[in-house]
Amino acid sequence: MRFKKITFSDIVTVVLTLITAALIFSIKARTWAIMGLMSLGFYNPKIPTIKPGEKLMPAPAMTVQTVDGKTIDLQQQKGKVVFINFWATWCPPCRAEMPSVNEFYEKVKNDPGIVFLSVDVDNRLNNSSAFMKSSGYNIPVYGGNLDGLPTTFYSGTIPTTLVIDKRGLVVFNHAGKASYDGDEFAKFVLGLTKQ
Repeated sequence: MRFKKITFSDIVTVVLTLITAALIFSIKARTWAIMGLMSLGFYNPKIPTIKPGEKLMPAPAMTVQTVDGKTIDLQQQKGKVVFINFWATWCPPCRAEMPSVNEFYEKVKNDPGIVFLSVDVDNRLNNSSAFMKSSGYNIPVYGGNLDGLPTTFYSGTIPTTLVIDKRGLVVFNHAGKASYDGDEFAKFVLGLTKQ
């Protein structure tokens, strides 16, 4: 019996097939691939330039709560800057951006002028809190009924990240994965607390 000689092309084909299968079937592999692209500088959010007199969308009514029952009403946060990240544990782009969200949270968590809301869109707070803990993230997780939110505020795409200024106006709305640990984004959000 004669065996076919294995060529470099055969090896590359097998490796690419295995990588493709892993990316299709494994949440961890997709997350890892996205995180690799993020570390290379892809997916940096575009920081908006807000022009004087620009008409901005007001934040709608939304109430969220933690697994232990602590509630936050978005309408009662005027005078503070609110960072909201909608996500789910099963979402590879959400999981990929979570290290940068956690790093941003660590930068601003002690600022009394910033409210930080990491909202589990599935409202499975025990699972999402356990995910945060097992991943070494310190971000508090919130959930709530998101059905009544206008699609201009949250269209159902995850991850989606919003920043609401002290007047209660949406000044940043990004649907899709992004890296929030950069100095430019932190400077933008911290700058809003001084306006």
